[in-house]
Amino acid sequence: MTKLAVEKREKRPRSILTGLRRKGRVPAVVYGKEMGNELIHLESSEMIRVLHQEGTSAVYELQFPDGKSRKVMIKELQKDRIKDRILHIDFKEIQMNEPVDAEVTIELNGEPKGVKEGGILNEQLRTVQIRCLPGEIPDRIEGDISHLDIGDSMMVHQLNIPDRMELLSDPEETVASVLPPTREETAVEEGEEANEGQDEPAEKQDESPDEIDGTES
Repeated sequence: MTKLAVEKREKRPRSILTGLRRKGRVPAVVYGKEMGNELIHLESSEMIRVLHQEGTSAVYELQFPDGKSRKVMIKELQKDRIKDRILHIDFKEIQMNEPVDAEVTIELNGEPKGVKEGGILNEQLRTVQIRCLPGEIPDRIEGDISHLDIGDSMMVHQLNIPDRMELLSDPEETVASVLPPTREETAVEEGEEANEGQDEPAEKQDESPDEIDGTES
């Protein structure tokens, strides 16, 4: 579990938030039932680093200067996509013995049979929603697509989801499918095959007019 050092903030005016961001801090709020809501801020560069490593569905432990700590997950994250920086984070406090909802990345393994035969792999779903205990949230959910032929699809319920996890996504939603080759690709392949069966044209004989007429110089 990744630990994040945070500090409390007492006020919420726009000028305070702007000042924090200029100092490389991210304003945030912790929402919780037992300990109530708290306004905090934390180091922006550190938050970006752990997000790249852990993702938005990980469990984090917020550590306060007075020694108090709170286990949380990210509820909402606001980003400035132009400047690639975090503007604000909403954390929700969790209990390690109570199930939580999480969005987990799908990882597809293997090369489909249909792709080897010229088909095109179309990945339609990148993440899946599950419910489980916070300590059991996986880094990824895997699925083997090596058996897919042209025209075949893999559904959500065919992913390798452990029994201890409850699936929240639509089990009949398509994760990936193998499409037939496009007409252009088929036409190119047929043209190449046709050219392979043709003989090379005979070289043109280089004859001078004198040789044709039978005269000598």
